[in-house]
This record gives sequence, C-alpha cells and structure tokens, in this order.
Amino acid sequence: MRNEPNLLLPDEGRQLSDLLREELTHYRRLLRLAWRQNSYMKRQDVDRLAANARDWARWIPAADRARLARERLVASLGLRLGVAIPPGRVGDLMDYADADQRAEVADHLQEIRRVAGRLARQNARNRQLAEFCIDLAHEEAEIFKRCVLQDPAGCYRGDAKQNDRGPGGVLVRQA
Repeated sequence: MRNEPNLLLPDEGRQLSDLLREELTHYRRLLRLAWRQNSYMKRQDVDRLAANARDWARWIPAADRARLARERLVASLGLRLGVAIPPGRVGDLMDYADADQRAEVADHLQEIRRVAGRLARQNARNRQLAEFCIDLAHEEAEIFKRCVLQDPAGCYRGDAKQNDRGPGGVLVRQA
C-alpha cells in the first residue's frame, strides 16, 4: 500500500468510486422518471403525472446531495494532495490515482456522462411535448370559445343533440 502524500489512498479511491456510483444511481432513476413523464403526458394521465412529479421532488434533492458529497470529496482530496482541482473535475484527480482506481473512476464518469446526456435529451423532449400540449389546449380553448360565444347554434344539430365532433365542434387530437 502506497502512502505517498501525492497519491490517492486506496480508501479515498473507493470512497470516490462509491460516491460516483451513488450519483449514477440517482441519475438513472431520474432518467426513468423522465421516460415515464413523457409516456404519461402522451396518454394525458394526470394522476400518474402528479405522482411522477412527487417522485421528481423526492429524488432531485437526493441526486443533488450525492453530487455535492462527491464535489466536497474532490475538493478535500485536492486540498490534501496540494492541487487546485475544481469540484466538478473528478478526472483531474486521476493523475494522482493508481491504474485500478483510474480505470474504475473513468468507467463511472463515462457512464454518468452518458446517462446525464440521455436525461438532458429526454427532458428537452418532455419540455417540447409540454409546450405542444399547452399550445394545443390554447388552440382548442379558442375554438371552443368562438363556437360557444359566437355561434352557439354550431354546437348543436337541429334536433338539439350535440354535434359528433365534440363540444364546440372541436376536433380532439392527442400527442
């Protein structure tokens, strides 16, 4: 076991690896929530969307805590090694790690980047879908408003039954 002041100790490498693994677990969970959110929006499943939102509120702080714990460890390891390493730059520590530590941490970092990228893309898709749903709701509300307020006769057939096209003649579209 090396105990040189300019190298990471085995326990420090394991601790860093464990924190990265925990952070990755949280990002994977958030990615699953983002996929579900997309599905629930497409199905207009309001109850599941609400439950999903509660899960987001529960797991985002946990992911933040994991990231902050990792950043604190990186800062303290940099301080112990006598090098200035920005908290988000775990890779900069690897110059001070042995080959096994370097490989394990590099694997975790690569997977975190991959999952975080997928999460960012899925969140962008969900944002776009939410904007579409909002635009669609505005459009349907305007059509309904015009029909009901300006042409109430257009909502009903001559026999006082509703038109087959829905309230106000609105065509129903789903994402």
